[in-house]
Amino acid sequence: MSKAKSIVILTVLAILIAFFGAASFVTFPIGKYDYKSVFGVISKGIDLEGGYYAVLTPAEGESASAEDIDAVIETLRKRLDDNGYTEATIERQDSGLRVEIPNVDDPDSLMSLIGDQGELQFRDSNGDVKLTGDHIRNAQAGYDSDGNAIVQLEFTSEGSDLFAAATKAIAAKENGVDNKLSIYLGDTLVSSPTVESQIVSTTAQITGIDDYDTAKTMASVSVQFKISESKPISASMGENVLGKAMIAAGIGLLVIFVIMIFMYRGMGGAASIALMIYVLLYVGILAIFPGVQLTFPGIAGIILSIGMAVDANVVIFERIKDEYASNDMKTIESAVKGGYKRAVVTVLDSNVTTLMAAAVLWIFCSGAIKGFAITLFLGTAISLVTSIFVTRWIMYLFKPFGGEAEGVAKLYNLKRGND
Repeated sequence: MSKAKSIVILTVLAILIAFFGAASFVTFPIGKYDYKSVFGVISKGIDLEGGYYAVLTPAEGESASAEDIDAVIETLRKRLDDNGYTEATIERQDSGLRVEIPNVDDPDSLMSLIGDQGELQFRDSNGDVKLTGDHIRNAQAGYDSDGNAIVQLEFTSEGSDLFAAATKAIAAKENGVDNKLSIYLGDTLVSSPTVESQIVSTTAQITGIDDYDTAKTMASVSVQFKISESKPISASMGENVLGKAMIAAGIGLLVIFVIMIFMYRGMGGAASIALMIYVLLYVGILAIFPGVQLTFPGIAGIILSIGMAVDANVVIFERIKDEYASNDMKTIESAVKGGYKRAVVTVLDSNVTTLMAAAVLWIFCSGAIKGFAITLFLGTAISLVTSIFVTRWIMYLFKPFGGEAEGVAKLYNLKRGND
């Protein structure tokens, strides 16, 4: 590649970095409207931007056991995660529980999401509701003799009468129904047993449930919870803490750039540009990736992944220097190729291990730990691409500025073993 072509490409690259850098981190007015930066679009946690909290307690006249509360917590946890509130926290409080949700735009919809645990309904094949959770005195999750999850039900007096009438009509296939009694939790069908004859009993057993957690959730809805208190809450880390953290991060990156350039010269400069591209890609992906809510643990994941990106470049550069120093006959091109070949295995090994650990935390944990895992996983994956491919491409663009072989070696800070 010619020097002139490298200058053109690097100039265009610098303009793009400046443009997307401003778009990512600067908020400014455009006519009558205010442009919100890409980073500003990323959902923030309670510790950074505050949110809402709600206290749920058993409805009047009802009491909840520890198992009931655990089941409701699991139900709300899954519901909040499915709706993008991965950083929400749910904790026991007295006889109920407290839910804290960050970055709430529509409090009314959110309170509806939290307050509705889903009603247990028994329907025929026409969709007619025959009885509900209000007609159940007690419900317990358990296992049958084959180890399958079940729910043991005890009906109220009215519920027992309604259940007998429903099973009689369904078994006789009255009004064109089939002999299935469908059991729903909210709008979700959880079981559809066949009814062969009328069942007259104060108890019943729900079978055909996928797992024990679903059984616990079904059993818990026999106790209805209500929102007894809800209020907005301010950022727990204080106002403007995010701005200060951004300034500190910017200073940290500048220090990294200076150290990398001082130690590796042109290679360090290439790594610095690749790191800027990495940061912009990272911010863009965090803004569009579902389920991301940035908290201080999430920022810790970002910092760790940036460290992984820098470490990968250092490993690669050291291998290149070793390759060049070990053989006086080796060209710079072969040293770079050999250095990358030796280093990539090490870089992949460390990064894949980190990705696996982050994936496990992402899948099996919740709240702040899940937020940390998401940012760490995404950051590590992006750093693999930038450190292995982008840095090498920019080094290729820098090469014409060194001129002859000795000049390129000086540009990359490469020395022979006897120098």
